[in-house]
Amino acid sequence: MNWDNVKHFIATARAGSLTQAAQALHTSPATLSRRIAALERDCGTTLFTRTHTGYLLTREGQALLERCEAIDDAFSSLARLVPLSQHGAQGVVRLATSENLAVHIVLPAVPRLVRAHPHLSLEVMVGAPTTPLREREVDMAVRLSMPASGNFKGRAIGLMAHAIYASCGAQPIDRGLLGWTTDCENTPIALAALRHAPEQSSRWRFNSLQAQVAAAQAGLGLAYLPCFLGDATPGLVRVQGPEGLLAQRIYLVLHNDSIETPRVRTVADFTIQVFQDAADRLAGRGAA
Repeated sequence: MNWDNVKHFIATARAGSLTQAAQALHTSPATLSRRIAALERDCGTTLFTRTHTGYLLTREGQALLERCEAIDDAFSSLARLVPLSQHGAQGVVRLATSENLAVHIVLPAVPRLVRAHPHLSLEVMVGAPTTPLREREVDMAVRLSMPASGNFKGRAIGLMAHAIYASCGAQPIDRGLLGWTTDCENTPIALAALRHAPEQSSRWRFNSLQAQVAAAQAGLGLAYLPCFLGDATPGLVRVQGPEGLLAQRIYLVLHNDSIETPRVRTVADFTIQVFQDAADRLAGRGAA
């Protein structure tokens, strides 16, 4: 059995789509289809049911996937134990976090990491860092909660305070708090803003912090923002907080079996130090 064919099978099973799996593997759907067909010939059975909505595992395919994933995880763990060369920490480490934490906290400090570890590379995936961590698309994540389940280890590395900001230049159109769209109304920041001023909601609603920032700059209303973001934004002035407003712990979460891998440990230590250095900014006590 060709292990490369197995890896293509695993990717297709996880994606449920030939096109998406091919994109993730940087290959063509035609090549991926041929590899799956070859694996099915080797196994003597059909592994997928092809439908107009995607590739669905057959019972035999599901049984093979469970066995192959266990082997794949074992190979991954073994690879992480391979000793490094004389250059020390090297290779690629993938980190997932929110765009605002990446842009304002992590990335400005990366040159320091590069100077100390020239053979190390960092890939930053911005957006919701939950799914990539569970599917091992990333090595670690900086997020505002610990996963409810899974083989993860994490620690609190900071506290993110919030305050209310207004435009210091534009003529206010609305003095209410800018709102959140329906798909975001149950997020901690949206709920905190609603509890703070249930009768003072603005008629303007958005689904991102960057949009809230731009709307506040334009004078469309008051924005309930993380202090590190509001304090660093030209044209905004803090009008209330952070005392009495939302404060969230920031966590660094890693796969439990990779925490002692030198390249991962190096970036983890770097990330912890970066957030310790930014503690005052995160807490709304001014620039560090």
